[in-house]
Amino acid sequence: MEGILTALAVPFKDGKIAEDYLINHVSSLIRDGVHGFFVLGSISQGPLLTAEERAKVLNILSEYAGNKYVIVQVGGTDWDTIVATVRDAERHNVTGIATIPPIYYKPDYEALKRYLLKLMELTSLPIYIYNFPKAVGFDVTPDILERLLKDGVKVVGIKDSVTDMAEIMGHIVLGIDVFNGIDAVLLSSLIMGAKGGVSGLSNYVPNLIVGIYNAYKEGDLNKARELQGLVYKIYNIMSKYPFPSAHYSLVKLLRYDFGTTKEPLIRPLTREEESKLASELRAIGLNVRNYE
Repeated sequence: MEGILTALAVPFKDGKIAEDYLINHVSSLIRDGVHGFFVLGSISQGPLLTAEERAKVLNILSEYAGNKYVIVQVGGTDWDTIVATVRDAERHNVTGIATIPPIYYKPDYEALKRYLLKLMELTSLPIYIYNFPKAVGFDVTPDILERLLKDGVKVVGIKDSVTDMAEIMGHIVLGIDVFNGIDAVLLSSLIMGAKGGVSGLSNYVPNLIVGIYNAYKEGDLNKARELQGLVYKIYNIMSKYPFPSAHYSLVKLLRYDFGTTKEPLIRPLTREEESKLASELRAIGLNVRNYE
């Protein structure tokens, strides 16, 4: 597996998954050239979704994602929900599953190893680690990952949501598939040997993210650098606003009508924040929709 996987935003409306918006979003991103989807992760609000909500998202992807890659993030706070998500992933014959480390109660190495071994017992699907220390509070460093592999934990890859290039390189040299999880350093990760990116920004600027990947693969580094420069500006603007809410507003500002986050657990951006965000996007040359 390689290429650009969209870290899929899952919109809500009136307290429920906005299915029409989600179907349109998936179909539109496929037309715009993404290679697959990473679903039920941080931007999907996956750890906050019920087993039933997770199942609904996977049903939609099964019907509308066609032959694109689908990686399902299964981690969360409830083991029964994790098991149910794994079973749904198997039923839909997805490409693989991913998992954050156990959250809230920060794990030590032994807890992480036991959790991953238990997950291996559940399924024969390929397993990826989702490394997002800023959100989870635990960093699966190259030393930890190497130790896991030596201790019999069979993971095929990692989604690296870090900006430390030495850490990313440390994972790459272990021989597993590494996918960049921070759009601001996508090109650098590809040059070092990453297989692709799991991209939040591809929810609303897929042409730029896919363009970086395609330009790199075609050997056009000048074009790739130019696109990466614009992506870096968008990333820096987005990062000023609450996560993951900014991604949902950006879909609405740059693409089409969309839902919002799962309230009250995650608040959406205010109208004032969206207005300021729109002004910042226009200032770097992006076309922003008028909406009500």
